[in-house]
Amino acid sequence: MNNFVVSKCFSLSHKERMFFLLCILFFFQTHAQNNLHQLKLHLNDSVYLITPILLEQSKITVPAYPKSIQNTADIELKKDSLSFSISIYENRFLLKKQSPRFISGTWIKYSSGNKQYKIPVTIEKTTPHSNIDIQKMKDFPSKWKIKIQAQNKVYDAAGTFQFYSNASLPHITGSIATPYGDLGNMNGYLTQDSLFLSVFNGSFATQIYSKVFYNHLSDKADSLKGYIYYGNWDVEKFTAMPDKNIDLKNEIPLQSIFSDTAFTLHHTWTDIDGKVIRIDTNKAIVIQMMGTWCPNCADESKLFSEWYKNLFPNVQIIALAVERTYDAQKAIALLKQYKEKLNIPYPVVLLSDKNNASSFHLFPELLKIPAFPTTVYFNKQHTPIRATIGFCGPSTQDLYIKTQENIQKNIQKILE
Repeated sequence: MNNFVVSKCFSLSHKERMFFLLCILFFFQTHAQNNLHQLKLHLNDSVYLITPILLEQSKITVPAYPKSIQNTADIELKKDSLSFSISIYENRFLLKKQSPRFISGTWIKYSSGNKQYKIPVTIEKTTPHSNIDIQKMKDFPSKWKIKIQAQNKVYDAAGTFQFYSNASLPHITGSIATPYGDLGNMNGYLTQDSLFLSVFNGSFATQIYSKVFYNHLSDKADSLKGYIYYGNWDVEKFTAMPDKNIDLKNEIPLQSIFSDTAFTLHHTWTDIDGKVIRIDTNKAIVIQMMGTWCPNCADESKLFSEWYKNLFPNVQIIALAVERTYDAQKAIALLKQYKEKLNIPYPVVLLSDKNNASSFHLFPELLKIPAFPTTVYFNKQHTPIRATIGFCGPSTQDLYIKTQENIQKNIQKILE
């Protein structure tokens, strides 16, 4: 807003000023709605990940929900073709304009077990949802106990959600936390008997379709039954019931990580910048095993980066990265980009230096990594004390606070 508009606004009477401000608000809402489009990823023949986006001439914002965690990307234009990447993850949209209101093409997800996942995608002009049930969304329970049925096991998860009554895009936002990490910042809406939630951030491409069942006396949602679609590569069934006391424990036995837990670190590593890292004999150690392809690792890295300044005098943090490419130079380039974008102040090491082979010979005591991130806490004698898997990020609300509290307790423990 320029100086003329500001000065004009303050020279008006109170009523005139309110009318003027309402006109400005209306203009911005209309402008946002004019840019409102629908991003549609074709996960299979009958299932789509659908999310509203803001599409302008030179940039795209995913998703359009104003209270959500958004990613804005610059668009590269070439005649009737356009391309862009979302967030920090290695991915790319390759699209072509079919008409002024319709774009189609492919989303490519790289660095996944040396595979490329290609998913057909369309973007088209849209309007805000008209079939959503505002009252049902207002009454939707905020916390859910969830059971997820994978191919050969059933495991517990926790859902945390909140309703936002935005004028143009009222929605539910939150996440599902599993023992291995959360599913990211999910957004969606509720119709009379169905719940639709999705997250797309360049790595996660997850869609939830669920039937909602109501208590016949209170008319409140009292159970869910549906499916979680992980891109075009996996699908799991789930059931859920409201539960105000949900919690998840992510501590794991040390023997599930190390072949022998009674050892002392005597390693010298070289980080991705070519600097030699030596284990500090006067500090406790936190070793984070992560990868640039892992959204939960990014959430943990952001938190450790924020805390690092206060931790540094007493705690040494080292990230050991496992990249899903067999090209070591490419892996290091990805890690350097990741470290710069997240402002990570502590050293990052590519875990294997032999063409990034899967054998973790740089860390011979390591037996396996059960999930990413896996984080191990060593005391000042450099004996492993605790280990955790996964990370509940900001979209899990109360569980994110508990995650931070548990990390603080782990750090206190290794400083004793």
